[in-house]
Amino acid sequence: MIINSKYRHTYTATASDITPLYRLTSNAMLMYFQDSFARLMTIHNVAAFDIVKQHRMWVITEVQIDVQPTVTYWSEDFTVEIWVSELTSLRLYCDFRIFRKDNEQLIASGTSQWNILNLDTKRLETTDFLADKLTVLPMLMTGSHKKVRFPKPQLIDMQMEHRATRLDLDFNFHVSNRSYVSIALLTMPDEVLASQTLTSLAVHWLHETYLDDTLTCRMSRLDDGSYLHKLTNAEGVVVCELMSRWKPQPVIPEVSEVLNRDL
Repeated sequence: MIINSKYRHTYTATASDITPLYRLTSNAMLMYFQDSFARLMTIHNVAAFDIVKQHRMWVITEVQIDVQPTVTYWSEDFTVEIWVSELTSLRLYCDFRIFRKDNEQLIASGTSQWNILNLDTKRLETTDFLADKLTVLPMLMTGSHKKVRFPKPQLIDMQMEHRATRLDLDFNFHVSNRSYVSIALLTMPDEVLASQTLTSLAVHWLHETYLDDTLTCRMSRLDDGSYLHKLTNAEGVVVCELMSRWKPQPVIPEVSEVLNRDL
């Protein structure tokens, strides 16, 4: 549904979408936001399966998400609202909000950057062909589209290796953008995951990786309390970098609040 140049789609939370602290997982936020993006592009005939006929492909390169401490239970409905907030010669920025359907309480908001890749040359193409198809609504959820700068820490607090499996791949046979985030967050300390909730996420995807590639994730806790996660391939090239911020969860709901809900 498009209302005032914004697209809305409502989803129902499944068990795998919810953290033990009854928050929407980062994987779910990314998945449903990107699904809504695909639906919006489909309406305007510029979805992935439309532009592949011109040997073009959508590529998401950055996302920033601010997350609210909003409880989300299994089987509850939530809505994703997205819109094109800026269109430059090489980039499309899509902003979004995720909120509960029953009371419109905000779950998360943010922005994302997309490019068009030429499948023959592997180079970026201009977005000129999108100008007469998409409406730009310059309402920014992050204040600006300024690129996030990731620091270079001196100390490594956690390091792990991950060999890409078929479960990590998308329909292009690349490691999916959500898999990078899931792999990176495996380096978070257990004590943080048990008592704290995610408040923001900034991700920069840099290079493709494939089945059986070995990814090394290094996590560093920064002076401001945030966590930096860098994933490199076997050649030491950074393929993805991520910054996460967390804060103590004020109240952990009782399980009975979930079990006694009226369905």
